[in-house]
Amino acid sequence: MRRLVTKASATRHVKSRQLPRPPEVTDLQQGDDPPSPLWLDGYLVGIEEDWPEADIYRLIVCGLPRNFHVLPAAEQRAALAGRPRLTGTKWDALLAATVEHVARQHGHGAPAWVDEPERFLDSTWVVSSSPWIRANALMYSPAAFLRHGAIPDPRDLDGRGGERHQWTPWPSLF
Repeated sequence: MRRLVTKASATRHVKSRQLPRPPEVTDLQQGDDPPSPLWLDGYLVGIEEDWPEADIYRLIVCGLPRNFHVLPAAEQRAALAGRPRLTGTKWDALLAATVEHVARQHGHGAPAWVDEPERFLDSTWVVSSSPWIRANALMYSPAAFLRHGAIPDPRDLDGRGGERHQWTPWPSLF
């Protein structure tokens, strides 16, 4: 029997997967920048709460670019400066690759913390188990993902996912 997904049940599911808010900053000095609304440590909540891998993946690969895209340039720079703590999992590499990719897409340099050795995988992890999607991912993934060894499905990285420019590997083929 098929389960009917209503708007109320879908909203309930989405609300249960919201990011935590950044810690309160009460002693800002005059001239200090306010804390960024894009708190990179918030993307680790799914790992700590043992969410399904598909939800963690969606949060990092789709959610982070969307949230980054809507910020003004100054807040984007502030968000990039925040170094997320390490979890010791493959998600560290995927988060670093996503941040590096999105930063470059928006004209920023990659933050220094993405080059930490713990943010690279020893063996390449291609997210999909489908042979066709795996081959496509290896051929068309942006450089940041290939460098970190965490390879998402490139179809998840399009204009609707928060990218500044729509990314297609070979526009003449489509």
